[in-house]
Amino acid sequence: METVSTSGRALVAGSVGNVVEWYDFAVYGAFATVIAATYFPGGDPVAGLSASFAVFATAFLARPVGAVVFGRLGDRVGRRQVLVTVILLMAAATAGIGLLPGRAAIGVLAPLLLVVFRALQGLSVGGEAAVATAFVVEYAPGGRRGWYGAWPWSTLSLGVAGGLGAALVLTRALPAATLQDRGWRLAFLAAVPLGLVGLYLRVALDDTPRYRSLQRAGAVARRPVGDTLAGHGDRLLRGLALVAAASLVFNLVFIYLPSYLAAALGISLAATLPAALAGLLLAAAAGLAAGRLSDRVGRRPFLLAGTAGLLLGTLPAFLLIRGAGPPGRALGFVLVALSLSCLAVVPSHLAELFPTAVRSTALAITYGLGTALFGGTAPFLATWLVRRTGSPVAPAVYATLLAAAAVAAALASRETAFQPLSAADRAEAELARHGP
Repeated sequence: METVSTSGRALVAGSVGNVVEWYDFAVYGAFATVIAATYFPGGDPVAGLSASFAVFATAFLARPVGAVVFGRLGDRVGRRQVLVTVILLMAAATAGIGLLPGRAAIGVLAPLLLVVFRALQGLSVGGEAAVATAFVVEYAPGGRRGWYGAWPWSTLSLGVAGGLGAALVLTRALPAATLQDRGWRLAFLAAVPLGLVGLYLRVALDDTPRYRSLQRAGAVARRPVGDTLAGHGDRLLRGLALVAAASLVFNLVFIYLPSYLAAALGISLAATLPAALAGLLLAAAAGLAAGRLSDRVGRRPFLLAGTAGLLLGTLPAFLLIRGAGPPGRALGFVLVALSLSCLAVVPSHLAELFPTAVRSTALAITYGLGTALFGGTAPFLATWLVRRTGSPVAPAVYATLLAAAAVAAALASRETAFQPLSAADRAEAELARHGP
């Protein structure tokens, strides 16, 4: 039997790695305008930003590939081995961006290599999000799955906050010319020591007790992708709607808007990042509280509250952040943060829906598709919608429509908090014996 200290170390290992992954990812979004000038120089700053966000989207488009590859490996060879691999891949790719010369130095090779490094980041995060969730939830003591599952969600906010915080420090500490020339690279290169810390923590742990039991029983899935698609399609669709709405709003508000305000309205990152940073920290803290409380009252109330908050609050928050001045910006970020914090129960809820044999794969498909199709394309699609329609609020309308689908998914979801994690395994075995 695993001790509390072992479970705690597993939680830290999964969470610290997640912070590293999302720190790396957020740094790119924070420095999107600088990257645009370095790799996509031209006379139109909004067009350059659009190109920079198109490269940002390539990482999310690579996520489904990483999700399927690493999610399948998580069910085939174990969670821990995959987590070690993805953190090394992310740290190397992010350091590569930090060292990559600009277009003025090596020509068209610069943006091409930027795309390659971003794709590698996407492959890594595609494996990280799902496998880390399966890892920490399977290690969770009884009655604490909501608390453990909230950590991957909340450390996403902490990682992004770290990336934005690094950008804020460098923006304020360095002259604009130095920041544009080479200062921004420091934030990327910080991924190297952070990655080594996460690697050390993960190497020191065994795989989850549930996965080791599966191995001993010779019950490891031979076709985890096929088994997941064939047996759990309705659950995948509900999970996809929840993840897609949350990922879209998160990237629209915390990644796209600060850079858009800087490029289109001349509002500096130093003026917008503090409010965004405060919102992220609030989302992280409130998300942990929501996860812990969901162990007592259930996941479903939080799913309903979070999706309803996105449906009703995204457009007002967008208007506040864009045009209401510093107090309005802060309030807008807070509104979104509170809704997203309620959805910190999504990881534990989804992990509870699927059996151990395909849990990693199922979570990978859900996270990979949801974040790739909707979250990763959000910044690029938002700039396109604004240019196409002429309406600065068009992206928020799009997000509101997707939030409506998430509300429907939450309404259709059953409560999973109060059944043992093995219940999904027993249901799967019963279905195998007797059929649907």
